[in-house]
Amino acid sequence: MSTLSHEPAPRGEETSPPAPTPTPALLPEGAAASVARRPGEPERALPRVLRGTVKGRSEVTAGTIAGLALVEEESEDAVLLRRLLDRRRTVLAALYVAELRDLAALWDEKAGEEDGDVNAAAVGMVLRSRIGRATTRQRDAFVGVTDLPRCLGEVETGALPTEWFDHVLRSVRDLTAEQRHLVDEQVAGWQLDSLSPDRFWTLLRTLVLWFGRTAADGSPESKRDVRIDVNADATACLSVTGPIPEILGLGRRLDVAARAVQDAQRRALERIAAGAQDVEIPWDVDGDVAAAGRHMTLGAIRYLLLTRSTIDTAGVPVPRMPLRLNLVVPVLSLLGVSDAPGTLDGTISVPAEMARALCGDAPVWHRVLTDPISGEFLPVAAQQYRPSRAMLEHVRLVDTVCAVPGCTRTLVDAGEVDHIEEFDHLRPRRGGPTAPENLHGLCRRHHAAKTRGRLDPERTDGGRSTRWSVDGTAWSEVTTNRDLVTATLAAEYQRLWDLHLDEKRYAPVWERMERECCFPTPEEDAMWQRWHAFHEEHYATWDGPPGVDPPPPEFPEFQDPPF
Repeated sequence: MSTLSHEPAPRGEETSPPAPTPTPALLPEGAAASVARRPGEPERALPRVLRGTVKGRSEVTAGTIAGLALVEEESEDAVLLRRLLDRRRTVLAALYVAELRDLAALWDEKAGEEDGDVNAAAVGMVLRSRIGRATTRQRDAFVGVTDLPRCLGEVETGALPTEWFDHVLRSVRDLTAEQRHLVDEQVAGWQLDSLSPDRFWTLLRTLVLWFGRTAADGSPESKRDVRIDVNADATACLSVTGPIPEILGLGRRLDVAARAVQDAQRRALERIAAGAQDVEIPWDVDGDVAAAGRHMTLGAIRYLLLTRSTIDTAGVPVPRMPLRLNLVVPVLSLLGVSDAPGTLDGTISVPAEMARALCGDAPVWHRVLTDPISGEFLPVAAQQYRPSRAMLEHVRLVDTVCAVPGCTRTLVDAGEVDHIEEFDHLRPRRGGPTAPENLHGLCRRHHAAKTRGRLDPERTDGGRSTRWSVDGTAWSEVTTNRDLVTATLAAEYQRLWDLHLDEKRYAPVWERMERECCFPTPEEDAMWQRWHAFHEEHYATWDGPPGVDPPPPEFPEFQDPPF
């Protein structure tokens, strides 16, 4: 057992009260002293907030829930709250723990990237989640079962809510197994029934920082990252994360470059104003500076420098291929007849105006035919093993991301076109044809897994869907990708056509009613409008005693109503 000693201070010096010696429940034997301190620092006790028994003000039980919720003891609300509490602490808790243990059993910590990715694909098909999320869920389940067994036991008894345990799993991801065991010992010793969510999360944050601050926080260098987030307003955000000096240095270099470009634009505009000819305005890529006679803002120049500058790879060869963006636009939107949005890289919706502008700048267009009602991409004929260029274009437009359910890897520049039913090189007529309906796009990792036989796709429902099997077990069946905009436009056009038919069908009826004077003439309609205006003015200007109805209006002399 590790103990903490307090040396008496020399007489005359101020001292603070000695910290109490941690109990076995608070400081597990063997590991706490070495983990809870930094190198070169003396042993120290836990923070004051974590010493002793951690508990809240009131325990939430079936007997106290009515009082805590401020409802009558025998009211219907109290009955519903008790039922909800009992269900969450028994049925839902048991299902959650059982699922976590099954996921942990499916997790192979020693599996490589490819095998682990295939396992996650199978789990993702069951959880109906993407592969990245399925991988995280499996890893968290393994950590919860192996490193946090006491907390998992508290979940099973209903004392620790499942949402709280999920928060614990997220909080300890960067800790070592030894540090997780320390957190597990501490949290399981708290009176969880009496803690509020805010109190629990505050205590957990303090505990994680205490047992492994370096591991919990991570070094700034380990957090270097660049990510792209697509917004719903047809914009995207590029986020760069890294150590403060590096990011500040990048920002300052960008500012210096942007100011230099802005000064050069200002000087060029001054020369143009002085009558100089053939003056080139630097970085005026769209001609806006010349048209407006004013230099660009620093923000606009920074954006241009980031998005239009050449990336230096210090001698590493980069394939000379143009940056490719696949944009699918309905032909009516392209012609300006409809404002149906286009689809960029198969997953990002862009407004029709932006889609038309991008198509206007594109050097090459590829026509892809779709079914006018369902939006299914129509295949083209093919006879050879190697897909033709037209087939490749077709598949890249249909499968812009990997066809494996849950995989989000894009295939625009780094994907592979693969036969769903394998092509038989010895007896081609017996194997799968090299045709668009038998081709799909896969990322390199999943293409390798399919080649090894771990993944097996099969077209079903006449090519409208694909059934995926992992290691011989059918896991999921997904509908073949289609153009959703076409189906939406088809439904709208069908509605408009039905309205046209209705108007055409009832047109003779309306004509007969007009002939038989079922509708007022324009003169009659104007006369009745004057009649209503006369009555409205009469009753609005009545100034008689309150509570007395006004008398009928007196009609103008020598005129019969309506007039």
